[in-house]
Amino acid sequence: MVRETRHLWVGNLPENIREERIRDHFKRYGRVQSVKLLGRSSGGGGGKEEEGAGACATVSFMDIKSAAKAHHSEQKLDERTLTTEYHEPAAIPCPGTLYSGSGPPNPQGASTGSRFSSHGGSEDLSG
Repeated sequence: MVRETRHLWVGNLPENIREERIRDHFKRYGRVQSVKLLGRSSGGGGGKEEEGAGACATVSFMDIKSAAKAHHSEQKLDERTLTTEYHEPAAIPCPGTLYSGSGPPNPQGASTGSRFSSHGGSEDLSG
């Protein structure tokens, strides 16, 4: 079970739904930060969807209270009962390589390589 967050996964949406309509539906519970339409639902919301589950999306609120109100309320849209589950968005991966251009002058006289040595070193790609 995912802990309570300000992000909801929403399933069983009408196939032709638009993000703006989802935002309009959920704004009654609080300020919506973002909506992302994910496409056709494939059982990712905890197995509560009906056969032919329709589209799914994620809705991120500005605060947890708003998400909780939406999650604990019955959701109906176009005569469809929507499924909501708390959702933990994936972290954005950090690249393992940092490219540095010519930076500010170094008053201590240290080379760029020595400044990055504690982070795994550096490689000169200038030539």
